Amino acid sequence: MNNTLKLVLSASLVLGALVAPKAKAAVPAEKAELVQQLKKQRGGKALGPRIGKKVQKAFELYSADDIKGGLEILLEVDAKDDFDKAYIDRFIGNMYAQEGQVDLALKHLTSAKDIDELPFDDHKGVLKLIADLSIQEKKYEDALVNYQAFLDFSHDEDPNVYLRIANAHYELKNYDAVLAPARKAITLYEKPNQNPYVLVMASYYERKMYPEATKAVEDLVKTFPDNAKWWTQLGMFYMLTEDYQRGLSTMEVAHKQGFLTTQSQVKQLAQLYASNGIPYKAAIIQDEFIASGLIKKTEQTLSVMASTYQNAKEYAKAAKYFGEAAKIENDADLYRKQGTAYMVMERFDKAVEAFDKALKFGIKRKGPVYMGIAEAQFYLENWKESYAAIQEAKKDKNSAKSAAGWEGYIKDTASRKGTVL
Repeated sequence: MNNTLKLVLSASLVLGALVAPKAKAAVPAEKAELVQQLKKQRGGKALGPRIGKKVQKAFELYSADDIKGGLEILLEVDAKDDFDKAYIDRFIGNMYAQEGQVDLALKHLTSAKDIDELPFDDHKGVLKLIADLSIQEKKYEDALVNYQAFLDFSHDEDPNVYLRIANAHYELKNYDAVLAPARKAITLYEKPNQNPYVLVMASYYERKMYPEATKAVEDLVKTFPDNAKWWTQLGMFYMLTEDYQRGLSTMEVAHKQGFLTTQSQVKQLAQLYASNGIPYKAAIIQDEFIASGLIKKTEQTLSVMASTYQNAKEYAKAAKYFGEAAKIENDADLYRKQGTAYMVMERFDKAVEAFDKALKFGIKRKGPVYMGIAEAQFYLENWKESYAAIQEAKKDKNSAKSAAGWEGYIKDTASRKGTVL
């Protein structure tokens, strides 16, 4: 079911540039004291007076949105002290990042990281920005290394970081490694975010673990019940696992909530009704959405609906829609099907009209059509027309034997009714 992957991943995953709600990074209580100690150890440093003045001037330009002017000042600074150099590299890296010059940003930020002299919060910010820029540039392996460095250093429990780690693993096709960080992100978000849920589902799907992937979509429906796409995709996953009963129940709920908005979704519901042995409802759904315009009225859609009505033994509607479908392209075989539906209804005059159109528009197998005409005319007691049709049916090897059997019966019956053939 290749369309499943296309629909689920293209419509649901926001990979490569995951959009996540802001989440306040929380330091676990047992590590809070350690973090305070690290802050004390890395604090207390200040820029030298000469460097400080230039940084102040650059900051004023930066605050006035003159990033280019700020960069010109800082790039001319020849810092000797490691702390001064790390501070300036961090500042330059941040400004290059804002300007979209990622390679230069990474160069300076990496220098600041390697010097390792910045205060705790500044160094933490450098590590995270390097990781964020790496994933932005699709350098997923670098991103993983730097996110882990950020976590090890900061001891923060930032769900966005775990989400991006899961995303990087997905992009690297490390599908089994996606689960742990994605689930960690799910537990850390104060307000549910669908992206880690989707990554869990994708991890299982890519490994063809369809029951587990279906359970992941169930979790999406439970957590985000107002999101229409999860209902319809859950129905699709139930079809994938051949759980047609649950698939039907899911899609019925989606329909009642007004979540079915595409032809494919409506056809999916109709298919599920048919798979569960409820052809009448399958036809009604198609009829409803053809009338609303959601399903385009084409020869194919009308003929499929007609066939579904026929399976439901709703022959009047089947005949109606076979006729409408046939008119679009003057399809001879569809007129034949219309004639057959009329025969079941014992509307023999209508059957003759439909069969005549099938012949008019060049049906290939004429014998069965002439047999139908002969039978319909027989019940209309049009003996001569019935006999003439049976003679034509005898010319087709596919119907010759049956026609021969009917020939005598028609003659005998006509004779008893006072007509000599």
